[in-house]
Amino acid sequence: MNARLGRGDFIKRLCTVTLRKTLLTFMVVFVANSYSQLPEEKADTAISDYLIAIDEVEAHQGAYSAELSDLFMGLGNSYITKQQYDDANLAFQRGMQIERINFGLDSLSQTAYLMSIADTEKYLGDIEQAEKALDQLYNLNTKNYGRSDIRMLPVIESLMDWHAELYPLRKPRGGFSTLISLERLANGMYDVLDENASLEDPGTPDRYKRVAQAQFLIANHIKHYGERRETTFSVAVEGSSAARTEPRTSYKHFKRGRAALQKVIESLMQQQSPTISDQADAIASLGDWYLIFGQISSATKTYQLAEEIIITAERPDELRLLAFETAKTIDFSDGIDQRLMQQTAPAAEITQTIEVSMQISQSGFASDFQVVDDKTTLTKTEIKVLQKHFRKKRFRPFFSNGQTQTMRVNKNYDLASPGA
Repeated sequence: MNARLGRGDFIKRLCTVTLRKTLLTFMVVFVANSYSQLPEEKADTAISDYLIAIDEVEAHQGAYSAELSDLFMGLGNSYITKQQYDDANLAFQRGMQIERINFGLDSLSQTAYLMSIADTEKYLGDIEQAEKALDQLYNLNTKNYGRSDIRMLPVIESLMDWHAELYPLRKPRGGFSTLISLERLANGMYDVLDENASLEDPGTPDRYKRVAQAQFLIANHIKHYGERRETTFSVAVEGSSAARTEPRTSYKHFKRGRAALQKVIESLMQQQSPTISDQADAIASLGDWYLIFGQISSATKTYQLAEEIIITAERPDELRLLAFETAKTIDFSDGIDQRLMQQTAPAAEITQTIEVSMQISQSGFASDFQVVDDKTTLTKTEIKVLQKHFRKKRFRPFFSNGQTQTMRVNKNYDLASPGA
């Protein structure tokens, strides 16, 4: 009888423990889901709820319970909503520590925490610490997959996104460091693609485009700001010149970007349902690449190849119009350069959008600007700003009969208020 009672008490206690664990697990999931999309006005309540949930789990399951990591992730995100970045960073660090204890020092479950730590360090202005967290994230994945494994591609892409978003926010010196990191990742992506990715994969062309983008950004940065050099003692020798460094460096990035764009074309040719428009655009983009790096003869020959592809289309005139008769802006930065200019320029209030006629040279430069609307009169200052805006750009020139030619086109221009 006593034995039966003891067994019954044991079962009752076991059921109580199981129920408590179930309720705690439910609480973890509920709290995490409730604040996954958190408006700022609810952040204080969310922080309080997360802290209560953390205390409960620690009290009943221990300070290193696996359930805690999700709660610390939610707590950190709530602190970010309140812009309390130091507290957020501590929460993410604690969540990562729990993941390492439960799943190992090289567990991939740390990835989200490392990315969040990098973000908070960025918000706190410590870019060096942020990049250390990202380096740790990258090395963690290489330990699990290997540097050339196809599974590294999403990891590299997320890190490239991070650096590409940071670059326009930094000053030239810091921006160059960011681009160096971006270039290393791009080189790593190229190696993975070249060794293990299929050219028939639909995602392959865009990934090679990203490699070219990184090479363009760093070459363009060097063109405008020069290459960063540390102050060191050196002895000049006959024939040495710092001016010679830039062309050699730019040519290195030119070759790497060219190789990536050639892979874009090769991959598009091997897609299951290749379109003539995509192939022609990829070939013309390679021509653009030659053009902006001063390889005029190669650009002409490449545009000729694009034109030969266009002729085979069902509606060649429409495709030719899009490719060579609209003076398409050449922008391998995918808008990053534009965001950089917006960041460094003072805020301007747009008063109206006007239409401007201009001449595009055989090399893709704009000149001879004229306002189309006779009723719109610009001041000398406004004309100078307009000219500067378009002269910073490079356009794909008109191409016909095997040669680039000058043409006039109309472009829209946002006129800013005086004094902006």
